[in-house]
Parts: sequence; structure tokens; C-alpha cells
Amino acid sequence: MHPHHHTLSLLKLLLDKAEHTLFPAEELARLRTEYAKIAADPAQTSTQIEETIIRFGKMIWPYAEALEELYRRHGQEHEVQTVCTKLSSELCAKYQNWLAKGGALTDFRHGAQMELAFSPEEKLQLSTAGVEAHAQVLREISQTCRADKKNECEEVIAEHKEKLAHLEKKLVILKELAQKSEKWRLEIEDKIQTFEKAFGYLERTFHEADLDGIIDYYQGIIDSPEFA
Repeated sequence: MHPHHHTLSLLKLLLDKAEHTLFPAEELARLRTEYAKIAADPAQTSTQIEETIIRFGKMIWPYAEALEELYRRHGQEHEVQTVCTKLSSELCAKYQNWLAKGGALTDFRHGAQMELAFSPEEKLQLSTAGVEAHAQVLREISQTCRADKKNECEEVIAEHKEKLAHLEKKLVILKELAQKSEKWRLEIEDKIQTFEKAFGYLERTFHEADLDGIIDYYQGIIDSPEFA
């Protein structure tokens, strides 16, 4: 077993997830080859593997985000219908009634209303159907991206590649702020690392507004005589 098996398993998980995005198959095959070399090298440190996760994550991120965007456009309503195909007619009717009253797919595991509306057995069936339906809808979207929705998919992927480049530029601004202030350097570098790790899903997903807020904060305190 590799001395950093846990971190290595996170890298493998990232690649496994990429199979269910719009990430090009030939590129994924290349990354898997690189992964195999890392897995066979016990000298690879945990930090080096994390850096690889971040690098791979940035490559995969625009495709994963593009698929989520296409899902919001074309998949959410279809997913509700797909869930019902995996349920009995009685539970389907009960589920549709619950949706009509404001329930949502994301309420499967949480919420008092869900507890009151469905029995434990029904919740298990709904949860299983929901997971299966979501995977099915994502596969269908991926298929349409190779067919009738190819142009739209390419446009959405390009938009998210631009978004990634935009985020990268803002990370450069943070890096410049770190170099500008010895007092705040380590703290800013820690923030940068947190953002970087999010691309490889080692940290929670962030939004551009989060990054803007951190930049504004450190620009303010670095330029303020009070915090100098």
C-alpha cells in the first residue's frame, strides 16, 4: 500500500468522477496513466499528490461545471419525471403531490415535512430512485452533447474555461498581496491554498464573490496604516 494511500484515493476519486462529466475520454486516459505512475512511486509525498489533485481538478473543473449548468437548463424537470419511472404508481402519485406542495428532490434526507410525508421505507425508495435518476439524466445530457446539443455544450464548456481563467487571475492578485505584506503573507497563502484545493474538491466549493471578498479584505488592511 502506498504510504499516502488516503490522499492517493482522493486523486483516484477525482478521476472516477470525471468519467461522469464532459471531460474528454482521451485526456482522462492520459491522466489515469499519470495517476498509475504516482501510485507506483512510494516517494511521492502527500503534498505532491495534493498538488496533482489541484492540477487535475483545474483541468476537469470547467467540464464538470458545464455539465451542472446544462443539468440546470435541461435536466432538473426531466429528473423529476425519471424518478417516478422508478417508483410504484402509488408512491409516484404521493411523490408528485409532495412536489406540488413545495417539496424538492434535495429534501430526501432532511426536513420535518419529509419525515411526515413518507415512511422510512418510502424515503429509502425515493432516495435510491433519486440517485439513479440523477445519474441517468447526467448520462443523457452527456449523450446529447455528442449529438444534437453539441454546439450548446461546447459554448457552455468554453464559458466555464473563461470563468476558470478569470478565477486564476484573481488568485494571482491574492498571491501578489501575499508578497506585498510579510505580516499577512502566511494567512493569505493559507486562503489561496484553500481556494486552490476546492478545484480538486479537497475543500468546499467557492464562488467568485468569496474570492472577491477576500481580495477586498486584504487590500483594505494591507493599505491601512492601522493594520500595517
